Order: sequence, then C-alpha cells, then structure tokens
Amino acid sequence: YVERRVAPYQSASTPQDLEARAYGWALLEGAKSKPVELTLRNASGASVSRTVTRRASREYWDAFRGEPMVFRMLPGNIAYVALNTFNDNRAAEMFEAAFPEIAKADAIVFDVRENGGGNSGVGYRVLACLSDAKFLGSRWATREYRPTYRAWGRREGRFEGSPDSVAPNTKLLFTKPVVVLASARTYSAAEDFLVAFRGMKRGLIIGEPTGGSTGQPLMFPLPGGGGARICTKADSGPDGTEFVGVGVVPNRVVRRTVKDVRAGRDAVLEAAVATVAKTGHE
Repeated sequence: YVERRVAPYQSASTPQDLEARAYGWALLEGAKSKPVELTLRNASGASVSRTVTRRASREYWDAFRGEPMVFRMLPGNIAYVALNTFNDNRAAEMFEAAFPEIAKADAIVFDVRENGGGNSGVGYRVLACLSDAKFLGSRWATREYRPTYRAWGRREGRFEGSPDSVAPNTKLLFTKPVVVLASARTYSAAEDFLVAFRGMKRGLIIGEPTGGSTGQPLMFPLPGGGGARICTKADSGPDGTEFVGVGVVPNRVVRRTVKDVRAGRDAVLEAAVATVAKTGHE
C-alpha cells in the first residue's frame, strides 16, 4: 500500500527520510472526517481491529513532540535533555533556565530524534554551554543563476557561504561527558546541531542516520492541493563533509526494533546511557 499509494507522493531527501515520511506521517493521511480502519497483529500473533480518528498534522505533532525542551534525571545521575524543536528560542531558553540543575549531573544525553529543525542558532545556543572555545557551524553554498549567462553558454555560478563561528557561553559551562541521540526524523537545524557537535569533539552521536534534508527548502503549491519542496542550498560540515541527501551518520548506529517497542524499551537511549556511564569512569 505504501509503495503504491503513499511513497510516490512524498518529497524526500534520502531513503531513510522517505521511510520516515511514508510510514510515520503520511500513512494515515486523509479526510479528518473519515476514520481509519486498521487490522493489527499483536505480539502473540493474533489479529485485532482498531478504528483510528484522524487529527490535523500540526495538532498531532505538537502533542507528540510536547514541550520544546524536556529535562529529567536518569539513574546514575545522568541528565536527559530532549530538544524537540528549534522553531523558536524556547528550547534554548528553557535549557539555560534549567542549567543549574542540569549541571549537577555527571553526564548529559541530548535527544534530537524528533526535532524537525527551525533556526540553527537555537541549537548553537545550547552547544555554546558545552565548551569554553569557539566552534563552527555548517558550511553552505547556493546557486547564482543569471539567465543571460545560460543563454551565452556560461557555467552557472555558485555562492559559498562561510560557516558560522559561535562563541562560548561565558556564564554557563558543562565539561562532563555528553552524547546526542539522532534518528531519520532529525532534520534541518537539528542536523546543523549534530554537525557542530561533531566538530566540537564533545562526544558521540548514537542512533540512526538523519533525514539528510537541511538545505532551506523552497516550498510551492501543486495543482490539486498538493505541494512540494526543493532544496535551495548545499550544506556541509565545517570540514566540507556533505550530509544533504546522505544524512548525518552516527558514530554508533542503534535502531529500535518491534520487540523493543512492544517491551517499552528504548534501546537507543540505553546505549547512550551505557556510553556516558563508561566514559565517566575512564
């Protein structure tokens, strides 16, 4: 059903991005007034029927992601900090407000698995609390198109943007172990967060390759009520490593399985906790 009716109509940058969109967001799309009849198979192999009421996408995802920043302490004195969106400054503001408590932890696990992006500067504000040195953000480039040059047969130009140089936060500093969790649902400014974090050499990225979709999409409508997006800039790491169309590849790839979900187990978070616990004792 997905291959025939869903996937061909999704704008996606990578195979993992297409999978996340087709199965995670678009699978049950349709008229809000028409419920979806599902046949599900449980752990014992029995089939059960369920009726699901559709909700508006924005309403659903706002409820699913929750607050822009979520903080709680895990066993072993490890701080769990979910950065769920960079759409506005709230994630950074909430992190800075909670920093006195977070700083008491022996390690931090940041989670950007459900972060669809926003403004890269929001994530950089968080990263500025992890080092006392300046760090670089993503490098980018875009086309410089002059129609007359094309008519003359000239090669299309290319504008190269310099990576952002971010100064450290002079009042807030956390120097203990850090790990970041990523997934195929990590996009755009959240990928910039990962690229900058990797360049800082502050810890490992654990989880799945990201969506590989940062690149300032140009959005436009299509006939019949549809829409599409086209990437308008090529982003790369400060060292030139490209991740648009590829994704930011974690240092350790860990995926949740159906068995994990049924057991209520987060194998990715468990791997991160084990990593920072080991690092803290070395």
